[in-house]
Amino acid sequence: MTAGDIFFLIVHWLHVVAAAAWVGGSLFYLLALRPAARRQPEAAGLVRSAVGTEFRILVDASIIVLVVTGAVIAFNRLTNEAATPAYGITLGLKVALSLWTFMQVWAERRKLGSIAPYRGPERAAPTGWRRLGEVFSGYNGVIVVGIVVFLLSDLMKFLYEKALV
Repeated sequence: MTAGDIFFLIVHWLHVVAAAAWVGGSLFYLLALRPAARRQPEAAGLVRSAVGTEFRILVDASIIVLVVTGAVIAFNRLTNEAATPAYGITLGLKVALSLWTFMQVWAERRKLGSIAPYRGPERAAPTGWRRLGEVFSGYNGVIVVGIVVFLLSDLMKFLYEKALV
């Protein structure tokens, strides 16, 4: 194993860890912390605020790591003969969805920051179409797209390795 191989192994590992931390943390928030906060509304505000502050730092660090390592990985793969048009198209879709996700996070932060002083008590859980709309919007949409980006990453790995054979 050469020094270059070790470098790209570390870059790829950092990329995967950053993505897993962000998407995994988001899933934890959605599936564990938020339901628990609904059951204990008297403590929910303090816990959400504390967790939100810490998670924001994790997300910001993840975005930086993902952009830097993603650029290195993309340059390395696209300059290789094994980079097929299908790989390039999948990479383009992954980059577009990732950029949309980053912008969605920043838009949600601005929106929440501007309405925080006017927030009232938590409302009842939505039902029907409204519930479906909430699943695919805001931070929930970021999680869904994050999972799709993971799928695209596996597809890219498959396409790249198949072209090497």
